[in-house]
Amino acid sequence: MQIKRMAAVLAAVWLGMQLAFGYVAAPVLFKTLPKLQAGAIAGELFAFVSYAGLAVWLLVLAVQKSTARGRTMPAFKSAAAVWLLLAVNQFLITPVIEAHKTQTANWLLSLAGGSFGVWHGISSLIFMLCALLAAFAVWRLSDWYGD
Repeated sequence: MQIKRMAAVLAAVWLGMQLAFGYVAAPVLFKTLPKLQAGAIAGELFAFVSYAGLAVWLLVLAVQKSTARGRTMPAFKSAAAVWLLLAVNQFLITPVIEAHKTQTANWLLSLAGGSFGVWHGISSLIFMLCALLAAFAVWRLSDWYGD
């Protein structure tokens, strides 16, 4: 039972970081610093929260799988979707954005094309979707406290 609580708390902490970095820290950085400097710092923050999220949501999935019950299935599906979207954003979308910034080659950029703004918008949508799905999953995981 203790591992379930820890996983739920870590998921909630990660959600707080996701929201704080994306919707508080990044706008403040871009308002107060030169664009390139703000972008570099925001990129580091987003990489940190993405890697932390991959670890946290993998833990949540493992704990849910080991304590499977029908009532946790929506949370499992949401957690799996968060993990998958984080992986796509970190390992597919972010390298395309970096390729645009550094004007280097990237296989996905070569295949699909698109401007920096388009790829940044896709990344932002994935970021927001992760936050919404994570909020739902954390809410469902709060049922674990009753166990």
